[in-house]
Formats: sequence, structure tokens, C-alpha cells
Amino acid sequence: MRVVSVLGLLLLSFLFYCGDVKAETADNICFVTLDAVKEKMAAKEEFFLFVGRLDNVDTQRGLKRLEAVEQTIYFLDTKEIDYVAYKKFAKKYNIRTMTHLGHFKGKYQFAVANVFTVDLPSFLGYQGILFQN
Repeated sequence: MRVVSVLGLLLLSFLFYCGDVKAETADNICFVTLDAVKEKMAAKEEFFLFVGRLDNVDTQRGLKRLEAVEQTIYFLDTKEIDYVAYKKFAKKYNIRTMTHLGHFKGKYQFAVANVFTVDLPSFLGYQGILFQN
């Protein structure tokens, strides 16, 4: 019984930690669902999408880098979505890594970048996007 209680407390602390990360995210990072991403695509919107798991350290590092830009970045937390639906989406758009930054226009992804190594002003800036100093 004691082991179950300890495991339960560890799980709760982990869940609250992820919630804190979400609450501390900058205003330019917008959390979206897979359905919302598909709606943006159907509406032929142009947008930047960062895909990852909020409970992953690399994803959190990527989000910190993206917080420095003034451009809206949509974040899809793969932990929060249906596995089968996400796998179909990931296969269609060739998403093979835990963290993925893509530039979409409608249903087409025409640019991808490694969020850790990309020169963000070059990747996002060619659209005339401004950056914070």
C-alpha cells in the first residue's frame, strides 16, 4: 500500500510539473489540438507548427528558443492526442523526430527545421517576421 501511495504521489507531481511548464509558456506559443491543425490546413492558413511532447526535455528546450520570437508558433503536444490519428498525420508530413518545426501553407509543409540548430531569424524571418531584442 505504501508503494502505491508513493507511486501515486510521484505521478501527481509529474503531472503538476507539466502543467507548470504549460502555464509558464510565452504568449506567442499557442497550444493546439490535431483537429485545430487540420482546420487551419483546410482554411489554407499559413502557420508555423512545433510538434513535441511537453513532458520531454528537448521539447521544453525547443519551446524556450521559440519564445524569443514575436511570431505565433502553434504547439501540438503529441502526448495529448490520439496515437493512431497522430501516426497518420506524422506519416503524411514525414515527422520522424520527437521535436519537429514545420512551416505550413494550407495542407502543404514546405519547410522544416531542427529547432535546436536552425537560425530562427532566417527560418522565420523570410516572411517579414519581427524578433524581440
